[in-house]
Amino acid sequence: MDKLPLPTDNIYKFYALFGLLLFIFAAGATVALQRGTNDSVYKLYVELESIRATSANPTAATEKKGEPSIREALLERLIEVAKEDKKTLSTYLSVLIAFSILLALAGFYKWHTQIQPIQDEMLRLQLAKLRREEGGQTTRAGFRARSGSPSARRSRVPEAS
Repeated sequence: MDKLPLPTDNIYKFYALFGLLLFIFAAGATVALQRGTNDSVYKLYVELESIRATSANPTAATEKKGEPSIREALLERLIEVAKEDKKTLSTYLSVLIAFSILLALAGFYKWHTQIQPIQDEMLRLQLAKLRREEGGQTTRAGFRARSGSPSARRSRVPEAS
């Protein structure tokens, strides 16, 4: 399996692509956090309501009507903890998403305004140098015709012998 090459030619490209990757990870983690917390809280609520339904009709002599059992109190606390954890992790993921967006935007901006114009200019100069070296003969498409190509052969006039 081939490895995905990392952009190591300039730091701004790395910032941009790393910020983009970080954004995708944080967005996926946010969705996973929402789903996981909702599933666990739903299961806890179902169990809590079933306990409340059975505690409305106490069967044991130690249970008193209207008094929460230890299991009921534990489930309520687990629901509270799950909601607090979801809120805390959502805050952290929101900060991570904001950071990743800023990193990607800054990287793309610097790459586009500082690095890419230099690379474009270098390519333009290389192309101009090649055209000067080869005499500047070009075809209709803007490329120099090779000596063995059909368009170059058509332009030759046969010598009289």
